[in-house]
Amino acid sequence: MADFTMATDADGVAVITWDVPGKSMNVMSMHGGAELEALIDEALADDAVKGIVLTSGKDGSFAGGMDLNVLADIRAQAGENPAQGLFDFVMNGHKMMRKMELAGMDPKTKKGGKPIAAAVNGTAAGIGLELPLATHRIFMTSNPKAKIGLPEILVGIFPGGGGTTRLVRKLGVMGASEYLLQGKMVAPAKAKSAGLVDEVADDPVAAAKAWVLQATDADIVKPWDAKGYKMPGGAPYHPAGFQTFVGASAMVNGQTQGAFPAAKALLSAVYEGALVPFDTAIKIEARWFTHVLMNPSSSAMIRSLFLN
Repeated sequence: MADFTMATDADGVAVITWDVPGKSMNVMSMHGGAELEALIDEALADDAVKGIVLTSGKDGSFAGGMDLNVLADIRAQAGENPAQGLFDFVMNGHKMMRKMELAGMDPKTKKGGKPIAAAVNGTAAGIGLELPLATHRIFMTSNPKAKIGLPEILVGIFPGGGGTTRLVRKLGVMGASEYLLQGKMVAPAKAKSAGLVDEVADDPVAAAKAWVLQATDADIVKPWDAKGYKMPGGAPYHPAGFQTFVGASAMVNGQTQGAFPAAKALLSAVYEGALVPFDTAIKIEARWFTHVLMNPSSSAMIRSLFLN
């Protein structure tokens, strides 16, 4: 059975449902990522499809993140060059999410793309937020028991599926720091006020469908793909941005004493990524993520805090 299925309604909205068989919560696997990319390709190529909604088939839960067992499998399959294997895997994920984000639009005019919305019907962690961040609008359930965030730092890694680069470009370094460096998971109302999600709705699927059907070309161009984009709060070479990075670096070094590589690598990915265009920034994120995955202390933390 497939992890992802797609059904197109009479209005031309293709609903892609994530529902991993035999699991109480969705986790992303290698074959799941390939299935999702194939469905995105199919929907973008189908003239009958006006837009796409990504949701979950699990009651009260969108996704629990990446299946970290996959990382060990990739290292084993890569043989003598595990770093290259991990980097290629991460970049394949970036390619798929970038395909969602650009949604078939003309690269010069930024027109002609299909709107893609995420209907987050419950708790979403890690890739469960990174995937929605690559869509054009995030609708989250109003259920206060649901939580959303990027807790990767708590298991010895950092958000390497584009979450680091996109959240910083969306919220600025200061706005993103508590979610990236502290791994905070928050309820829907807080997520909306912080800018993690765009809308809170009792029925996120219905709200997402309605938005998709009326979205314009301008609605689906992400801020970082628009001409003249400036990072909220300033980039590293801006006076305000410079102060932010100096403070963040001092805080991370003070808290970790250099013992935990993920936080320092995350800051490096953010700093270096902020100096370059988006597509280069996600390559930088992938390199630093691979660097962390290859660090023995991170591998030990993943094994003890997640796999065990």
